[in-house]
Amino acid sequence: MSTLFVSERLVDESGIDTFACGRPQLEVWLREHALLAQKQGTARTTVWREQSTHRVVAYYSIAPTQIARADLSGRLAGGHAVVPGFILARLALDRTLQGQGLGGQLLFDALETICAASDLVGGRVIVVDPIDRAARDFYLHFDFVPIERSERERLYVLVKDARTSLGLAPNL
Repeated sequence: MSTLFVSERLVDESGIDTFACGRPQLEVWLREHALLAQKQGTARTTVWREQSTHRVVAYYSIAPTQIARADLSGRLAGGHAVVPGFILARLALDRTLQGQGLGGQLLFDALETICAASDLVGGRVIVVDPIDRAARDFYLHFDFVPIERSERERLYVLVKDARTSLGLAPNL
């Protein structure tokens, strides 16, 4: 990540009012729901702040999840009836930063966070539910794969594969 930004957990509303990514549902979620989700323990949101202004210019939200074996292929289920994992519930970059390759860096930041959480509590899979075709294509570019049996357009990557892609040591 550029030294122009600080990656930190969202703790208050400062700097979020000017965030504009071009997708109203992602903007509204950050402004109206992210802090509540943290207080309720349903998701954690990490923001990138500009060092000079403290303005939020990017964010992602992660939550624990589980997927029933019936919704997965045998390889992905790994022999479990319910597969624990994480959902990358939101990921957004301010319009001022789009088109500079920073979306991939934001995704890597999120994946590193998920891998660290997996080290502590376990978790086999990382899932995303893309909000549109552009988001789907973005995740496919970073080696996410469609879940064939999913009723919605859900994508996944195994935590161990994310770890390998990031150059992190295997978790044994």
